[in-house]
Amino acid sequence: MKVEFSDIEDAYLKIRKSIRNKKNLYRFEKNYYSNCNILVDKINNGNYIYSNYHIFTIIEKKMRLIMSSTLEDKIVNHVICNKILLPLDKYLIDSNCATRIGRGTSYARKLLDKYLVKIKNKSNTFYILKFDFSKYFYNINHKVLLKKLSKYLNNEDLLLIKDILNTTNYDYINNTIDKLRINTFYNKDTGLPIGNYTSQFLAVFYLNDLDHYIKEKLGCKYYIRYMDDGIIIDSNKERLKDILKILETIIKDEYLLEFNNKTKIYKSTEGFTFLGINYKVKNNKIYRKIISKTRKRLVKKNIKYYLKYEKL
Repeated sequence: MKVEFSDIEDAYLKIRKSIRNKKNLYRFEKNYYSNCNILVDKINNGNYIYSNYHIFTIIEKKMRLIMSSTLEDKIVNHVICNKILLPLDKYLIDSNCATRIGRGTSYARKLLDKYLVKIKNKSNTFYILKFDFSKYFYNINHKVLLKKLSKYLNNEDLLLIKDILNTTNYDYINNTIDKLRINTFYNKDTGLPIGNYTSQFLAVFYLNDLDHYIKEKLGCKYYIRYMDDGIIIDSNKERLKDILKILETIIKDEYLLEFNNKTKIYKSTEGFTFLGINYKVKNNKIYRKIISKTRKRLVKKNIKYYLKYEKL
């Protein structure tokens, strides 16, 4: 990957809107052209070195770990994502819905509504397999990820991704996590930096082959994945049981992952929740309602929501 001044500038202009520490902006802009050109030279010469993360926690439903990068690291992450990773979006399936342009939460919800109506027209009773990965971001294996990326990227670009992934291997990260009393640590060559721009796409991409397998080999028409949450809808419960067994083997052997205890098969009449909305079939009709936690977040953002069960 070769970058130009305009690549650095475009990334910076996007980043600066979300930077809270204005001192960092002032420091960078004080010698703006020089700092941009330094980044161009370091990236093109292959000698850019990432700084240590500022690691802290926030409470958002539950305590979450954040690994904040320096301004320069953020810029480099954006450039790499824009020039190397985002072009891979065309290889992702349509129902892989998370942090993608035009395919975010709203798109996933609308897609699920469409799937539910379609299967309801074919069968009054149907079943929903919901699966959730255990500590997904922390358990993504670097070697597996790089092998999957190697089908699309050249060695030079792979090394740039590898440099980012290697930043989770330093001892100071687990030492800091231990002091913060969070019972989740990084194993060597495993896990994505929490908060990196590149991490979002890499997490979306990691299970891309699995997505294609589910849709194309297993023939699951009604399948959606939102990062580490997946849902498959079918009129045959036994088929979903078989699919679950197949997926458990694949994710363990090929991806070095496992499902957590939230993974379960639901009957349409008992209801299920996906992406903050509870769905239920009653009197052969499908109803949906936003759960209270999601409603509170939407109220803060002044976004319209369903006050009570609304029929599809």
